[in-house]
Amino acid sequence: MKIQWLGTAASEGWPAVYCNCEACRKAAELGGRNIRMRAGAIIDDILLIDLNPDLYAQRLRFGLDLARIRDVIVTHEHGDHFTPLYVEFREPVYCGGPMPRLPLYGPSDVTMPLRKYGEEGLVELHTVEAGDEFDTSEHHVTTLQAVHSAPLGKFYLIEKGGKSILYMHDTGLGCDAALAMLRERVKKPIDLVSMDCTYGPNPLPEGYSGHMGFAENVRLKEMFLKDGLADGHTRFVSNHFSHNGHMLYDEMCRFMEPHGIEIAYDGMVAEV
Repeated sequence: MKIQWLGTAASEGWPAVYCNCEACRKAAELGGRNIRMRAGAIIDDILLIDLNPDLYAQRLRFGLDLARIRDVIVTHEHGDHFTPLYVEFREPVYCGGPMPRLPLYGPSDVTMPLRKYGEEGLVELHTVEAGDEFDTSEHHVTTLQAVHSAPLGKFYLIEKGGKSILYMHDTGLGCDAALAMLRERVKKPIDLVSMDCTYGPNPLPEGYSGHMGFAENVRLKEMFLKDGLADGHTRFVSNHFSHNGHMLYDEMCRFMEPHGIEIAYDGMVAEV
């Protein structure tokens, strides 16, 4: 299996849209892996995760052939992860002719706004609940309940050919029901875990569990190793960063290297 992170920022991007803080100024100056578009990923070049608002820019930057996409899964309805316009753009007037109906899976607050596109034959809508398992064109997917300000938010375990990727965005570490489900259903260690890290080095507000930071990522890795959900070969990758964390790419790498956790960047590819 292959995953490519198309965007690795939280909702505001990095540099943030209106921000001139030191972290945003440095990112703009240094460029490269410090420039982060809104979060999304693609699995094996055919399974798209989220319809983020920067998808068109990502298509251009990474030379993506989005006409090859065979399935879409959406985590939640927040605007940095779900842009219905990208479904509308499958209309023949925008793409030179009819396209196959695209299977799209997500919680009800994602599928409901797309009903008219389903009726027009642009998408085949599948509303998923926590615990649902389904097969896409080439992958087996397990739906897990996120703990996030989007109450219906989900995250996904994606499997193919004995390999597995857990795409764990946007959620906090307090997703106890999801973690219990993983312990029950996962029969072999997960190959790669992509972890929400919106808060970076900053502590979470007291009592808050809608995102994670570095401390929660380290704790999650320890939990997974202890529970047998991961082992020494499992790759752990922090992703989905806010500029409020202030650390640029190289600083984050140095900070997390002792913990054996990688830092995602836009365009990064991993194979398991």
